[in-house]
Order: sequence, then C-alpha cells, then structure tokens
Amino acid sequence: MIHGFGALLFVSVLTACGSSSSGAAATSAAVTKTIGPEGGTITVDGAIVTFPANAVASPLSITITPTSDAPPTGMVALSRVYRCEPAGTTFAQNVTMAMTFQGDPTTATMFWSTGSDPAFKDVGGVADGTTMRATVQHFSAGFVDKKP
Repeated sequence: MIHGFGALLFVSVLTACGSSSSGAAATSAAVTKTIGPEGGTITVDGAIVTFPANAVASPLSITITPTSDAPPTGMVALSRVYRCEPAGTTFAQNVTMAMTFQGDPTTATMFWSTGSDPAFKDVGGVADGTTMRATVQHFSAGFVDKKP
C-alpha cells in the first residue's frame, strides 16, 4: 500500500509516463458510464454523447475514448477520432454525438464507421461554431472532417 509522499510520487510518475513528447496528440482518458433506459450524457475531452430516453432497454456500460488515431488515408481529421464502445451496439433511439473541431464549419461534416465495415461514411451533422452535432444509431468510431 502506498501512503503520503509515496502516493504523490507514484501519481506523478504515472502522469509523466502518460504524456507525449513526440508532438502527436496523446490519447486522453476514456470515460465509462452506465446508461439506462432513462437516458443520460457522457462528457469526455472534446465530445459529448447524449442518449435519449429508451435508447437502451436496460443499463449498459458505455465507454467513450478520445484517441490519437490517424484518420483513414486521404482524410484530414478536424477533430480527434472517438472510439465508442461496446462497438456494434445498436440503439432504439438515435444518440447525439457532439465533437469539437478546428476548421471552417461550412465545409465540416461528421464521419462514422459503419459497424463491421471499418470504412467511414459521411453522416452529416450541424456545425454550431466549433462543435459538430450528428445523430448515430450504432457505436463504432467517428470524427469531423471536410465534406467530400
């Protein structure tokens, strides 16, 4: 068991190990929350996921992870790529995904991978300043990019 100064040193070492000096964006901590039939919201670095009532039939542990994953070849992400789990989960009501992004809101759109197909498809969305909102019916991964 770690006490006092030892605990502080341990946390400091863990924090230092998690930082990136390569210039690439480090993966932020994932957020896991149980969402039930009453709905709810998960907020994680740069994204808010809103579940309306009855999106899930019973309580489900949901994890949202902001990653430093690169977008597919030929695409330039204007936001982080967010991984949403459990992957493949389908919702009875559309879930709203909101992501902050950098770039021109008039040319931005959200891309979402489609279940077992790893390809990202344009799912549209509405830009409000530097936040893009779009609805999704299943979990996989997504990000904001320029419209094709």
